Amino acid sequence: MLSIQEQEPIAFEIPRGACDCHTHIFGPEEQFPYWSGRAYTPADASIAQLKQLHHYLGIERVVIVNPSPYGVDNTRSLEAIRELGNQARGVAVIDESITTITEIEKLHQAGFRGARLNLETSGVEDPLYAKNKLLQTAKLIQSFGWHVQIYSNPQLVTQLMNDIIHCEVPVVLDHFARLPIDDGLEQPAILQLLEMLKSDNVWMKLSAPQRITNQPDSDRMEEFVDVLLRANQDRLLWGTDWPHSGAQPGKKRIKEEIEPFHLINDGHALNRLNQWVKNPTLLKKILSDNPAQLYDFEEL
Repeated sequence: MLSIQEQEPIAFEIPRGACDCHTHIFGPEEQFPYWSGRAYTPADASIAQLKQLHHYLGIERVVIVNPSPYGVDNTRSLEAIRELGNQARGVAVIDESITTITEIEKLHQAGFRGARLNLETSGVEDPLYAKNKLLQTAKLIQSFGWHVQIYSNPQLVTQLMNDIIHCEVPVVLDHFARLPIDDGLEQPAILQLLEMLKSDNVWMKLSAPQRITNQPDSDRMEEFVDVLLRANQDRLLWGTDWPHSGAQPGKKRIKEEIEPFHLINDGHALNRLNQWVKNPTLLKKILSDNPAQLYDFEEL
C-alpha cells in the first residue's frame, strides 16, 4: 500500500460526516487466523494505518467489510469496530444455515449493519444457488434493518435482477457492480443496472473503478458516473476499498504466499470523485447523507 507521503493532497472541502464505505482490516495472523479455505493470504493492514489514512483524507466515518480470507469469522472486523467506536459500522459474512438470530443480535449491537455475499471470490456462477443465498440471508437479517451486500460478476447480478429489486431488504452492489465499461455504456447489463437503481431498493458503491476499466481516469468513466447519478443519486456510496486486496493480473493466487496489495492512490481517488460529481451538495449526499441512512449512523 502507498504511504501517506505518497498520497495525493485533497483538493476540495470534505463534507462533515464523510464516510469510507468499503475497507478491510487484516491480521496479524497469529492473533486473527485466516480461514483454511481462503483463496489468498493478505499482508497485514492495521487499524492504525487506516486511521492515519482517513485523518489525511478528512474522512470521519468508516465501514469495515469482513474480507473473504476470514470466511464467516467476523472477529477481526468486530474488534476493529470496537476500537474505532461509534463512527464505524460493519458488514459481516454469515452462513445462513448455521448463524442464529442471537448471533445476528450480537453483531448488530457491535455495529454491524449488513451481510456480504462474496459470490465472486467463491466462484459462484449458478443463479439458482445465488438466489437461494440471497433470499435466505435476507430472511435472517430482515428484522434488524440490515442490507445484503453482493460482490459478483455482472452476468450473475443481472440474472438475479427481479429477485434483487424485490428483495425484502436493501441490496448493495460492490465496486460498480463490476460492469466492464470499456465495452461501452449501451450494454444490456448496464441498462438493467440502471433499472435496479431506479427501484430504490438497490444501492451501488462507487469504489475500485480499476476493477471495471483499464482507464479509471477516462472520460468514459466520468460519463458512466454521470449516468448513475441521473439514475438515482440517493442510492450511491463511495469507498476506497483499502488496503486494495485483489488478484494480480496474470498471476495465480497461492494462499501459502502473502499476496501484495495494489498500489492505489486514495487521495487521487477521492479527488476524482469530486471531479466526477462536480456539485458540493451532491457530493455531500454521496459521502455523508446516503451512508448515514444506510449504515444507521447517529446525527452529527
